[in-house]
Amino acid sequence: MLEVRDLKYKMEKNPFKLVFKFIIIVVNIIHTVIFTSIEAIGNVIIRIVLSVKPIIILLTRFFRNLFHKFGTFFPQNIKKGLERRLVLSGLTQNPEETLGIVFIYSLTIPTVVFVILTFIFKYSIELSALISTGSLIGVWILFHVILLIIIDRRTQGVENVLPDVLSMISQNMRAGMTPYNALWAASRPEFGPLAMELQNVARDTLTGVSFEDALISMTHRIKSSRLKRAVGLMIQGMRSGGELPAVLQEIADDIRTELTLIRRMKTETTMQVMFIAFALIIGAPLLFGASNQFVVVFSKTLMEINIPDTAMTGSIMRIHEFPVASSPHCGYLELNCEGKFNFKTYCLFCLIISAFFGSIIIGFMRTGRITSAYTVSLILIIMFLSIIVFIVLNSGLNIIFSSMISGM
Repeated sequence: MLEVRDLKYKMEKNPFKLVFKFIIIVVNIIHTVIFTSIEAIGNVIIRIVLSVKPIIILLTRFFRNLFHKFGTFFPQNIKKGLERRLVLSGLTQNPEETLGIVFIYSLTIPTVVFVILTFIFKYSIELSALISTGSLIGVWILFHVILLIIIDRRTQGVENVLPDVLSMISQNMRAGMTPYNALWAASRPEFGPLAMELQNVARDTLTGVSFEDALISMTHRIKSSRLKRAVGLMIQGMRSGGELPAVLQEIADDIRTELTLIRRMKTETTMQVMFIAFALIIGAPLLFGASNQFVVVFSKTLMEINIPDTAMTGSIMRIHEFPVASSPHCGYLELNCEGKFNFKTYCLFCLIISAFFGSIIIGFMRTGRITSAYTVSLILIIMFLSIIVFIVLNSGLNIIFSSMISGM
């Protein structure tokens, strides 16, 4: 009885303290329950992963063998060419396995595209087969474009640090180091792929390969004319016994000047590039969208009016024989629209051709080369953007013109 009175007295004296203790106890219980549940779920997941791991390993080996089997059916020159590109890109994948993976994708994606277009969008079998064939070719083109981009990025990364590496090698040789030791000392991690290749040169030299052969083999693993020129002059200087540190320093200065001129060229051509890109991505789709709306309105007007044939004289084309047609009900990939050539398809063809040649011009202005990875990737990007913008603008203009015509 006395204890109950003391508890009531304590609660009346400091009720907030008891409430705070009660909240702490509840929070601890909740925390314990959550922690225990998470731990139990984690243990279950770990057991499931451990039990499924052998199956995953078997499936991985099976698919690797399957990809390798498919890759072995390709001609030898294709496999050697891909192996060369993989070496230049710094990747260590097996060429047969890579070809097998791309081959599986090139069969799976067109099949899915064909099924979707035929059974969901109700396209004709001929058109679905044509688009599926295009997607098959697109898979292989995309694969080679990705490889070109990786090779170009690796080359660019090597050439950006090449002047600093040559200057460091020159300074090390002036300090009394041999070319081999100077090269090994210059292989710092901040130099990226070039540092790894310099370490490979040192490793090959330790295994018995001559220093010159190791340097030449390095130029075969990196697609860089500047590196090849620097290595050639370095080998020539070692053979002739000339002042190699001074030669390397001059090469480094020349490469810095050349890279500075390239950056200046990119800066000075920025406005021209922006103008061409705006014309390809915004201007051309807008003009073609307006033209398509004109064809839609003109076709609808010709269907509503009735002009007798006697009103047309001479060799003037009959108005009803307008060669193209367009309608919101006609798809963008349908060649025929209301018995005539679909103007939307013509617009897509013109946009693709304009994007192709415009991207080549932009790539040549930015890099000085037509066949660079920058140009190839730019072609795909500008084609995709111009087509998307055309579809969006054409849909918007169609809504605007439809409301205007219905309101008149």
